[in-house]
Amino acid sequence: MSSPTRPDQPLRILIVEDEALLALQMEGALADGGHEVVGLADTPDEAVALADRARPQLALVDIQLHGRRVGVELALELGRHGVPCLFATGNCPEEGGRDAALGCLHKPFADRTLREAVEVARSLLGGHEPAFVPLGLHLY
Repeated sequence: MSSPTRPDQPLRILIVEDEALLALQMEGALADGGHEVVGLADTPDEAVALADRARPQLALVDIQLHGRRVGVELALELGRHGVPCLFATGNCPEEGGRDAALGCLHKPFADRTLREAVEVARSLLGGHEPAFVPLGLHLY
């Protein structure tokens, strides 16, 4: 997978969220921020298939999908496929999260906070220390 190197280029982002309205809201917020959402997935299998096909530079992953806490395992799997993850969830994990994702954005979050969190991820992926970490995002 290609890594983001220039802040003026849009990121290719995969959203893994089982609440359809929230997934669409996230997609719109990211598009408004100039990013390209390459797909929406609501199951781990769908997320991995989309990642292999669309080659995202970042995945935003909910921890609990359809009542099951599968997000950490999914983030680890996506990482093996070359896709770094940022959790976007109401259930930020302490155990195992550090090995699976860059950090965790706590739900509920505003569109602006989501875009700021993605910019923090871009900085980290580019090997830079983020200039600003929005309230509600914690890094591992």
